[in-house]
Amino acid sequence: MQITEVNTLGALREVLESEESRQDDLFRERVMEPLRPVWENMLRFIPGQAGAGDPALTAARMMRLYLPEMGRERGLEALGRLERARVREENLGALRRAAGALRPDEHGARLSEVHLALTLADPEGLGEEGYTGAGNTPGWVMVSVWPKEHNLSRLPAVTAHEFNHNVRFGQPDWTFPIPLGAYLVAEGLAETFAAELFGPESLGLWTTTLGMEELGPLRPRFQAALHEQDFNVVRGYIFGDSVMRQSGQANGGGGPGLPPYAGYALGYHVVRDYLARTGRTAAQATYDPWRQIVNGSGWFTA
Repeated sequence: MQITEVNTLGALREVLESEESRQDDLFRERVMEPLRPVWENMLRFIPGQAGAGDPALTAARMMRLYLPEMGRERGLEALGRLERARVREENLGALRRAAGALRPDEHGARLSEVHLALTLADPEGLGEEGYTGAGNTPGWVMVSVWPKEHNLSRLPAVTAHEFNHNVRFGQPDWTFPIPLGAYLVAEGLAETFAAELFGPESLGLWTTTLGMEELGPLRPRFQAALHEQDFNVVRGYIFGDSVMRQSGQANGGGGPGLPPYAGYALGYHVVRDYLARTGRTAAQATYDPWRQIVNGSGWFTA
């Protein structure tokens, strides 16, 4: 498997250092064009967006990327912080480490090449945490960040999480329509795999803020919906009510009262308990069927 870095951070520096009149065109050419496989795929699944206006800039705003209109000096200062923290080198190393742990070639995973792209985020676009990742496009791992004191050290775990998705989503177990149980396990596997490589302290608040006292009462609701396949309903369970509303979507059907990122936290505990009961690692379990993991976790047994 070949790993290819797509240097969008260096490209954005070129854009911001250019004449203002050229910046939008250069942004399309240097930043967004190399990312076309990611955002074209994204727009295809969003009604009314694929042919709306300038597709590259539309996608950039939806992805919460830093655009030239957000300011030259502010952007260059943030890029400088990322360069001094060696985020490109650190995350390229994290991806190589994750690939070495998962060994997808030995498991028949269809990943001949994986692209790693780190992007500068809209400083107001990703909440207090200031970072996110995406691994739902085959062969692509994306990490987006607005640098803050607390988040740079956590980016390698995000890279590992998203690469785990790349591998997991290529398994026969991941088919459309996606049942809630499969989605729950995929997020739990990605987080336990990241913790396996970089320690549980590297995980985001979406996984760690809910404890057993909050998750225990949610167990029957998730158990009853494990085979639910309506994607909006499934996402409601994974992301929770307030996150769905913030993203401009109505409640996904999980019902009122689901806390933010409930599915991430619950999936993490389901997978952790499966690993504890079976003695398997997260890397090994990445190739286990989701029903086996759910049933073996002990979370949903009568």
